[in-house]
Amino acid sequence: MKNRPYPLNVVPQISNLKEMVEYCEKTYKNATAFQFEKNNKKIKISFEQFHQDITTLGTILYSMRLKQNNIALIGENSYEWIVSYFATVNGGNIIVPINHGISEDELISLLLELNISTIFVSDKFMNIVQKIKKCTGLQTIICMEQDIPTLLSQGATLLDRGERSFIDYSVQEDVCCTILYTSGTAGKPKGVMLSHKNIVSDTIASIKNVYFAGTSILVLPLYHSFAFTASVLCILISGRTISINQNLKNLRNDFNNYQPQNLILVPMIVESLYKQIWMQAKKNRKDCLLHCLIMLSNCLLKLRIDLRKKLFSSIHNSFGGKLDFIISGGAPIPNKYVKGFRDFGIQILNGYGITECSPVLAVNRNNYFRDYSVGQVLDGIHLKIIDGEILVKGDVVTTGYYNNVQETSLAFQDGWFNTGDLGYLDNNGFLYITGRRKNLIILSDGKNVSPEELEDHFYRLDYVKEVIVYQKGEHIEAEVYIGEDRSQCNDSQIKQDLKMINNQLPKHKNISKVIIRQTEFPKTSTKKIRRITSNATTGNNEQT
Repeated sequence: MKNRPYPLNVVPQISNLKEMVEYCEKTYKNATAFQFEKNNKKIKISFEQFHQDITTLGTILYSMRLKQNNIALIGENSYEWIVSYFATVNGGNIIVPINHGISEDELISLLLELNISTIFVSDKFMNIVQKIKKCTGLQTIICMEQDIPTLLSQGATLLDRGERSFIDYSVQEDVCCTILYTSGTAGKPKGVMLSHKNIVSDTIASIKNVYFAGTSILVLPLYHSFAFTASVLCILISGRTISINQNLKNLRNDFNNYQPQNLILVPMIVESLYKQIWMQAKKNRKDCLLHCLIMLSNCLLKLRIDLRKKLFSSIHNSFGGKLDFIISGGAPIPNKYVKGFRDFGIQILNGYGITECSPVLAVNRNNYFRDYSVGQVLDGIHLKIIDGEILVKGDVVTTGYYNNVQETSLAFQDGWFNTGDLGYLDNNGFLYITGRRKNLIILSDGKNVSPEELEDHFYRLDYVKEVIVYQKGEHIEAEVYIGEDRSQCNDSQIKQDLKMINNQLPKHKNISKVIIRQTEFPKTSTKKIRRITSNATTGNNEQT
C-alpha cells in the first residue's frame, strides 16, 4: 500500500455556494447528483435538475419578500432539506439548521433569540412548530414534503415570465450565511456565524486532500457542519452521487442498493459497523478463521502482496462491494478501529475539525496517512501551537458568535482562533490531538495531565466501550462502561490491566481507581461523551 507524500488534488476555483452550484451544473450536467427512495420509488436527480430546483425555489422565496432574513430549517435528511438550504443562502438570507433532537423550550428560545419568522420544517416536526407558532412570532411555515412541490411550480411560472431577481442576486461572500449552534460537551451552545467564503474555502481545501472516486451515502444529520461540508459539498463538487439514507435501520440495504465507494461517519457508527462484522463471524463460527486470515494477509502485505479484497470478500460485499474508505470525524476514534478496518482493506481517514472553522482543519489523505493522527492540515489554513493549544487563522475561520461579543472576544488571540484543543505536529506535518485544554487535570505540584491521553490506553482494551478519566482530590480515577457482556473481564482482569497501564505511565499520571459504569455515558448530539465525574453520574457503579 502506498503511504507517502504526493501532490495535492487539482480543484476548481470557486468562492461561494451559488457559484459552486452553477459550476456543478455546467460541469456535470446530466450526471446523477442525488438518489433516494420516495413513496417506494427510486428517484434520481441530475446536477442540472438540482440547480434548477434551487433557482426555482429561490425565485418564489424572493416573491414572498424573504430577503436578508434569518430562516430556520428543521427536519430529517432529505433532498428537500438540501434544496431549501441552498435556495435560502444563495438569495442573501441566513439559514439556521436546527438539531431535530432539540427540546420544545430550547426551540422556542432559539427562534426568539434569532428573531425568526420563517421556518422550513418536515412533516415529522409540523405539530411542534404549529404548537409554538404564536409564542415565537412565526409567520411562515413551509412544510418541505407538502409545500415545496407547490412552491416549485409557482417559482417556475415566475421564471417563465422573466423574473430574474434571484438569478441576478450577487452573493456577498464575507457576510454571514448560516448560523450553527454548537453542541459542546459543556456549557450553553453558541451560534457560530459562517459565510460563503468560510464554507467554500473549507470545501475546496478538503478535496485537495481527499479524492472521491465514486458514490457516497449520506448518513450523518445535516444540521452538523461536518455532515454538510463533507457529505454534501465535497461530494457535489467532486461530481459524485449522494445517496440519501432515510434511516440508519436501512443502512445495510443502502449498502447493497447504492454500493458506496466512500462513507462519511462519526466514530460511534464506525465502531458499530466493525463490531457487527465480528458478531456475524462469531455467529457463523468463523471468528477464528477471520483472525487467521488477518494474520496471513498482514504477512503478505509485508511482502507487498495485497489480497485483502479477495480474502475478505464477504466483508466487502456486505458494504456493497466497492467501499474503499471511510472518513471519520466529529469525535476522536480509537486506533483499533482504524487498524481493524485497514486489516480488511478498507481505509479509515481520520480527520479533525471544529464548527468555528467550517469545520475541517485536517484529514488523512487517501494514500498518505498516519495512525493516531488526524491528518495533515488543509492547504490555506495557518496553524500554530502555543503552550500545547492549537490556534488557527485563515478563510475558514468564523468571524464570531451570534449576538455574543464576550465569547467572540475570548475565542480570539491576536487574530488567531483558539480551538481549545491540545496537540502537536510531527516532522511530516501530521497533526495529533492530545486533549482539550478545559479538561486538563492540574495536580497540586503544577503538573498537567491530559485525561484523553490516559483514556486512549483504556480504549486499547477490547472490553472497554467508553471511558472518562478525571481528577478526584489528589488522585486520578477512571470510569468505564463495558456493556452488558461481562464475559471478557472480571475484577482480577481489570486490576491486571490497570497495573499494565500504570506501568507504561509516569508516576504522576498513574490511575488510582477504576469504576465500572452500568449505563452508557450521556452524549451530545454528535455522540461525544459529556465529560462528567462519577459524582454526577446515576445508577450503581462498581469500584476496582
